[in-house]
Amino acid sequence: MGFESLLGNDRLKDNLTASLRQGKTAHFYLISGPMGSGKRTLAKLLSAAAMCENPGRPCMKCENCRKIMASVHPDVITVVDPEHKTVPVRIIRQMRDDVFIRPNEGNKKIYIFPQEMGIEGQNALLKVLEEPPSYGVFILLTENSEKILPTVRSRCRELKLQALPLDLLRSALLREFPKADPADLD
Repeated sequence: MGFESLLGNDRLKDNLTASLRQGKTAHFYLISGPMGSGKRTLAKLLSAAAMCENPGRPCMKCENCRKIMASVHPDVITVVDPEHKTVPVRIIRQMRDDVFIRPNEGNKKIYIFPQEMGIEGQNALLKVLEEPPSYGVFILLTENSEKILPTVRSRCRELKLQALPLDLLRSALLREFPKADPADLD
């Protein structure tokens, strides 16, 4: 199955597929791109690929893939604080303590950061990125990778998503909502 559910960004998907086929998974990914480019979708797909039990990762059929895509896998943790604009340092420190508790079900423990972090939060995260446990994977999402400290960026594999062309978006929406009014789709 792979990364087909992620629209556009074909070169990036091809590179990820080839890397995963060779068994290469980074411990830290930085996914950057404009709003609506698929950062959260890619984070879920990467999580599924990292824990998939079958060839052609992510297969979307095994237990791990299904749980991750349904957002119910206990070893995939989203680090957010909806009450604040950025993730507070105390939450990053709690995550740092939690990462050293081994995974419950999978072979990895994955932390997804969809919310921006301030400089203090990034520095707190940096401590675990320097010496992560072998099973730890971190996925940081941002619209602008320049907001991320160079010391944090230097430890990641950056995946840059491009804005999706309007014709691609329109055709995807038409497939999803075939009876929709074209004006509504626009």
